[in-house]
Amino acid sequence: MTNLIKEVMESLRRNTRGLMTLDVLNMLTRHHRIQGSSGLENALMDLREILEGLGYSTRMIEIPSDSRKGFIDTPVSWDIDEAFLQFKTGGNVIEEYRFNEHPTLVAAHSPPGEGCGVLSLCSGGKCEGEVVLTKGPAYEAYIKADARLVLVYDSKRYSEAVPYMGLFLHSDEVKDKVVMNIPYKTALKLMSMLIENPGRKIEVCWSSRTRYTGKPMHALIACNKYEEPGIVLVSHICHPKPGAHDNASGSVVNYMAAFASRLTGLEVPLCHVWVPEHTGTVFLDNALPWQPLGVINLDMVGSKQWVTGSTLNIVNTPLYMESMITPYMYLAVKAVFDTAQSFGGFNLPGVRYSLSPYTVGSDHDIFISWGLDTVMLNEWPSKYYHTDMDTVETLSQHYLQETTVASLLAALLAYRKLHGNEVSSVFRDYLKTWYAIEAVKTGFGTSLGDLSRVIDEFPKLRSDNIVKLPSPISTRSIRGILGFETYKRVSEIKGALTYLSLYAPLAYVNGLNNVAQLFQVENLIKWSSEEETLINNAWELIRNKLLK
Repeated sequence: MTNLIKEVMESLRRNTRGLMTLDVLNMLTRHHRIQGSSGLENALMDLREILEGLGYSTRMIEIPSDSRKGFIDTPVSWDIDEAFLQFKTGGNVIEEYRFNEHPTLVAAHSPPGEGCGVLSLCSGGKCEGEVVLTKGPAYEAYIKADARLVLVYDSKRYSEAVPYMGLFLHSDEVKDKVVMNIPYKTALKLMSMLIENPGRKIEVCWSSRTRYTGKPMHALIACNKYEEPGIVLVSHICHPKPGAHDNASGSVVNYMAAFASRLTGLEVPLCHVWVPEHTGTVFLDNALPWQPLGVINLDMVGSKQWVTGSTLNIVNTPLYMESMITPYMYLAVKAVFDTAQSFGGFNLPGVRYSLSPYTVGSDHDIFISWGLDTVMLNEWPSKYYHTDMDTVETLSQHYLQETTVASLLAALLAYRKLHGNEVSSVFRDYLKTWYAIEAVKTGFGTSLGDLSRVIDEFPKLRSDNIVKLPSPISTRSIRGILGFETYKRVSEIKGALTYLSLYAPLAYVNGLNNVAQLFQVENLIKWSSEEETLINNAWELIRNKLLK
């Protein structure tokens, strides 16, 4: 197998050099790729054109606007033409923002509107005035605030950037109010000015030209000509302009994989899929030519880690599911990225990468809910994540190419099932050791023997006999069942949303009980008795509402 890995790596590396990596990146990031927008459709059409130029036969899957499938909601389709925001006091301009300079300025799917008004701060549960400033999430602010303009900030995003937040509305939720996003730094400045001088008036003028279209969205599929089951590479192509790391990066690696596999004659059945995140993926259930042997989700990869501060995560499947794609992906990442040499000449990681326990948040969730063997590559954290500063300059052409090589190598190994039992056994032993070391490092508190037994002895679900969920349970659905306040408390508990949206529901429909202990061991967390009670009560409400 060692010789095969080296030969495939060398061939793929030769054929990823000189590809139109930066050209395709620039092509995608020039579009404002909000779900349901013309920009998203234009990006898909551009990508489709170059794929067909490579000889691929492509297919577009329609995703209805303002709809629901499984437990996933699709927003009403929406476009933006321009927007403007200005703050003044005493006749002097404090700050000014325009959509063409800050594409994340208007919250996704915000209603249109314009006007001028005096700024008020939300406090003590009251959020009212002509213009109000409040902390996100944007949807909650939109629903609760009594104002013509709602200004939202996010203290977790890069403070100098305009954050990306969205409403993802259904048509029956459209109100006569505009939601705009402003940098945390600007929000602090405005709050300080009003707190220091309560009598001061800050005038805000705004204009937001948006419209709801009702047009369907689409997902793009390009498969090679093999008729037998193989591997799916999926990337979500949506997100606002520029959206380079998230997720033009994964979309470009997927394109490069399609190109390189054809150039090298890689004998693996492959389907390459580009989707609106979650909302598009859930419509793929009958769209693929075969049930995948494995799925690789490419979401945020190939960055200049010294700029983004990211580590490449190889995100595992839940431990109660059998997986071969994860061991093969881990092996492929080590083979490709161990490029630095120790003093003695031993190969060491040339980038930061690590195994990660299962966590929700991208398109791997959908495939796992269907019982498919799925792994995700995702760089996290990312300095400019969900802001207007997520630009092409934060990405590395070299590491995008290397990620392409690793993805195709993992696909080949998984398809051929090379030394499957041996690889599975070695990886399981490594996994137990990894957890043991992490438990010691973090002071997790469970004995190493107990930890090993939990990992080894818990029943494993197999793809060929798993009971499928229609989809994960979206955070929108969870919030609707629990209400804003309980949802907020639950969402602040480490791992709770992963547990409630997929981990517990998939286990439940497959007859696995008492998985809360396994989940905590798997994620090396310990919920307090108060947290566990809150989560259990939330799970009971969700289960009775959606899964009975």
